[in-house]
Amino acid sequence: MSTAAEFTTTDEQIERANATGLNPVVFIHGLWLLPSSWDRWATLFEEAGFTAVTPGWPDDPDTVGEARAHPMYSRTRQWDRSPITTPT
Repeated sequence: MSTAAEFTTTDEQIERANATGLNPVVFIHGLWLLPSSWDRWATLFEEAGFTAVTPGWPDDPDTVGEARAHPMYSRTRQWDRSPITTPT
């Protein structure tokens, strides 16, 4: 059985969920997390007979590595100027 993590877009995950005929479980991540945060839970639910959908938010980085390398990426890339931020 394929898992949600193998399908890269939310649309692909929804198509897969509809095609399975199984009850879907949608995992929504919060701030500072990515859809991959749910991979273990998605696998657990799929092994229990559900189909998992792990959508991302618009402008989320694709990987944890990208998020760490550019922590302000999704919030600043649409601005004409970089915002002033305080060092952590």
